[in-house]
Amino acid sequence: MKDKKIFKAYIALILAQIFWGISFVWTKELLNHNFNVVFVITVRLLISFALLLAIAMATKQLEKIRREDYGKFFLLAFFEPFLYFIGENYGLKLVDASYAAIFIAIIPIIVPFGLFFFYKKKISWTVLLGVFISIVGIAIISLGNSVVGTFNVTGVLLLLLAVFSAVGYNMMLFRLLHYKPITIIIYQNIIAAVLYVPMFLTVDKSELAAMQWTPYTVLALVMLAVFCSSIAFMGYSYAVKNIEISRANVFTNAIPVITIMFAVIIGQETLTFNKIIGMIVVLSGVLISQMISKKKETTDKQNAVC
Repeated sequence: MKDKKIFKAYIALILAQIFWGISFVWTKELLNHNFNVVFVITVRLLISFALLLAIAMATKQLEKIRREDYGKFFLLAFFEPFLYFIGENYGLKLVDASYAAIFIAIIPIIVPFGLFFFYKKKISWTVLLGVFISIVGIAIISLGNSVVGTFNVTGVLLLLLAVFSAVGYNMMLFRLLHYKPITIIIYQNIIAAVLYVPMFLTVDKSELAAMQWTPYTVLALVMLAVFCSSIAFMGYSYAVKNIEISRANVFTNAIPVITIMFAVIIGQETLTFNKIIGMIVVLSGVLISQMISKKKETTDKQNAVC
């Protein structure tokens, strides 16, 4: 039964990374059609909230939040999506995507230390090894063509904000795993949407008027809400119930691989030699972090029996 749950958790985790990977392509398409960043984030969160709330009410899965968890849910949403999206999206405006990818890739390194510091969870050297290998792969993908790019101090600080927001999100999520994934994401999204409203109200009307609405941009916005803000986050929440957060986090480094593959399929990018090598290295790092850890778990079980 446990093995079946772990298998389902890995499927949910892989699907989450796929949807998050594709999200960059959909977001890029919206930005190319002059969509405002805050508008895109706020609307996708509201669509996701409405959809998940309807499903939860229809299936009677929405749980009541305990009073002592109010603050945790607020911090969860405040860290991510609110602060994380601010740091990542505005950081990308000031720093080359090649550098940004490497900054975001250090999240799985910091998360195990956060779990150790706050919850006394052991740090697995195999996870750290896997993260290190995957970061090397991301560096090959990002910097293989050129090491010259935009490197702005403000942009770096914004990306660091995204990194530590993601770590904070995982620390809070660890405390809320006794709730169902759909409950977590419903409250997470509505709180974050409310936090974005003041920023949304300051958006210049001319920016909103400049947005180019087409059937494809509408589809991209809905896809971001359904697959990235709903299914992906629920999949990740479900996965970390059965897989250690530190191990599950390594999978986030596979997101650039998925983004590149999808972009190549739809013709946004071309596949180069350094991208192929980098993707192989990234996936090897992710695989190592999981397979070696599983082997260790098997050994621990055998020792326990003895």
